[in-house]
Amino acid sequence: MAHPQPVVGASYPYIRIRFSLRGQEREVSALADTGFSGDLVIPATFLNGALGSADAWSDWELADGSVVTTPLYSGTVEIIGLGPVTAAIAVMGEDYILGTGIMARYSVTFDHGQRVIVEP
Repeated sequence: MAHPQPVVGASYPYIRIRFSLRGQEREVSALADTGFSGDLVIPATFLNGALGSADAWSDWELADGSVVTTPLYSGTVEIIGLGPVTAAIAVMGEDYILGTGIMARYSVTFDHGQRVIVEP
């Protein structure tokens, strides 16, 4: 059986991902953030709030020390080319952020500020 090839994100420090949430699927570039311990953050404007009731709620400490409570939804996240994994998707802010909850499943190399390499 062939092993998946490494995925190379040429738009440092972003990685192309696909996520699925409540029957909606999107392909986006997400910031690879080693300081975020969760799985994935999506913008608060996703589907204009039409996600329905959250599956859970979570508190997150931000870089400035403040704490925010966000809704969490069960979904899947795929670093494109490596296959989907089950993920807790938080909704807050304005950016797509991929955290260590997903990246820890792979070997991730931040290559001299030029690219992100993800290997199974």
